[in-house]
Amino acid sequence: MKRIILCASLVVAVSASAHNPPGELFFAAQFPDNLVPQMDGDLSDWDIVPLDGPYWIGNDRLYSPVAEIQPVGRGEIDASDINIRNIIGWNDNLNKLYFATSVFDNVHNLDRENPSAFWSDDAWEVEVNPDHTPTEEHNQEGEPANNISYKWAVPPVEGAYQFYRPNRAIPWFVDGSDWIDFGWGFDGDQFGESTYYYELAITPILNMPRGDDVDESSVVVHDLTEEEVIHLSVTVGDFDEPCTECALESYQGFWTMSPESCCTATNDVVMAQVEPSIADLTAVEDVSWGQIKAAR
Repeated sequence: MKRIILCASLVVAVSASAHNPPGELFFAAQFPDNLVPQMDGDLSDWDIVPLDGPYWIGNDRLYSPVAEIQPVGRGEIDASDINIRNIIGWNDNLNKLYFATSVFDNVHNLDRENPSAFWSDDAWEVEVNPDHTPTEEHNQEGEPANNISYKWAVPPVEGAYQFYRPNRAIPWFVDGSDWIDFGWGFDGDQFGESTYYYELAITPILNMPRGDDVDESSVVVHDLTEEEVIHLSVTVGDFDEPCTECALESYQGFWTMSPESCCTATNDVVMAQVEPSIADLTAVEDVSWGQIKAAR
């Protein structure tokens, strides 16, 4: 009942804001300090999030917004071609956002000649706009960036697997830093029928200057708070056939939480309270996921 009341009040609160899809909320599960997931490509530490809650985002909530790729309606995914499940989390004390996605794909394509051209291979993309502004107010000319894009294509090609926008080459803004922690894994045929697992932890950035010589001290960090609403989006790009001069039509599919396509955060996501079942785990066992995994 408490969740229903919270949802209703939040719908009223955000109804006047520009977001897509209109009037629809997604939820980020709150992890206690000792149960934050490890970014290692093993998604088992997300299993504590209730399946019957509002957190898991399946095919039925995903769009194919680019008509040139697949002109189909929301949720009209052929699961024998690709099957996607997303989940988002957060932690208050660490001030981190967490993302996890599993992607079953009949072909995992990785054949780009240019290591930086991640958009010509299967890719996973995360968009974050903590100040909850509409698309037309994202990354405006002459203004600090307020929509940060995190893009991944694995396995790495000549070491290249991480790509960021709008700033692209900041030496301290990389995987393994305080700002970004990424992990991946897979089951099945690495370049054939397989399920890939992606995990990402980030420090949310409210805004940062534009350019490749940005200093860390100039970045404004957003302080996540319980029950607030921010903008996030997650996208999976699917290639089944190789392409050298790739165009929109080269994609087999482009599936995203947002009907606005790429590459901007438009979904209203609530920083949820700790679920009672997760709180119970914390009370019973004062252990971390690192300890649990190490004992396996």
